[in-house]
Amino acid sequence: MCSILAEENNGVVHPEDPTHEEMEKVDEMEEGAQDEILKTSQQIQADPRGNDDKASAVEHVDTQDEMEEDRKRHLNVVFIGRVDAGKSTTGGQIFFLSGQVDDRTIQKFEKEARDKCRESWYMAYIMDTNEEERVKGKTVEVGRAHFETETTLMSISGASQADIGVLVISARRGEFETGYERGGQTREHVQLAKTLVVFKLLVVVNKMDDPSTLCGLLLLVSMFFRYDEIDLKMIPFLKSSGYNVKKDVLFLPISGLVGSNIKTRVDKSLCSWWNGPCLFEALDAVEVPPRDPMGPFRMPIIDKFKEMGTLVMGKVESGSIHEGSFKDPIIALQA
Repeated sequence: MCSILAEENNGVVHPEDPTHEEMEKVDEMEEGAQDEILKTSQQIQADPRGNDDKASAVEHVDTQDEMEEDRKRHLNVVFIGRVDAGKSTTGGQIFFLSGQVDDRTIQKFEKEARDKCRESWYMAYIMDTNEEERVKGKTVEVGRAHFETETTLMSISGASQADIGVLVISARRGEFETGYERGGQTREHVQLAKTLVVFKLLVVVNKMDDPSTLCGLLLLVSMFFRYDEIDLKMIPFLKSSGYNVKKDVLFLPISGLVGSNIKTRVDKSLCSWWNGPCLFEALDAVEVPPRDPMGPFRMPIIDKFKEMGTLVMGKVESGSIHEGSFKDPIIALQA
């Protein structure tokens, strides 16, 4: 290498020119760099998906984050109240207004109810599915179903699983008084709900469009007086049952039969004195009890039955569960 440099400089080797030993070190460094490049290229060729896997992993995490943001919160609801308060009709109207039932099904139920001379029961047929319930107009089985509002996925279930109770009260004269008097079902249901740790109540005053709410006064005035009368009687009883009325109880008027003040607020021309929310807005405003989805899995078992294997029912209080989430057996403990 030095001889070549000398020839290029007319045989003169300048002192600042690199020596033979220095040139050998440079050659070794170049060979080492070439070896590293070769190894890297071989690794990329051996696993060409490496970069793609990293990119897909990042994309998967971003997708999960978006799903978490888009996921609706979950709330367990129980409808309680005396017989003939309108729970099934209100429930059916909720399903119809939330798009769970189509118009064709409603027309079928209207015809069936008309044939049985029970024209006003057709909405209840959405919830009351067996013949005994439809003939007598009384719910026998505990209904379980789901519906959605703008921000919340609602599960209708029993009181032992509920986060909030919807107490349906009939404004029809005689029906409210029967349920409210000592030993009445309205009192009994409120006390049971409190015992089963249903801390929040929406008191829905149903059948506000019933003619019996009129007392010879103007329509809007008499409706307000009837609503206010029920409100004033229920508040002391709810307080005596352990409810914080200002914090955990909300009253609102509805008509389950025609759907007034359920999905959208009632028209001012029909109820000018009401300035509060509709039922869907009230449910969306309820604070969901805090749960730790990353904590240890805890689910009190409420019921079990056999259908294509053993099925259990309960309320998840901590953690989360999905197919394949447990490698070890689940332990069931007696209370």
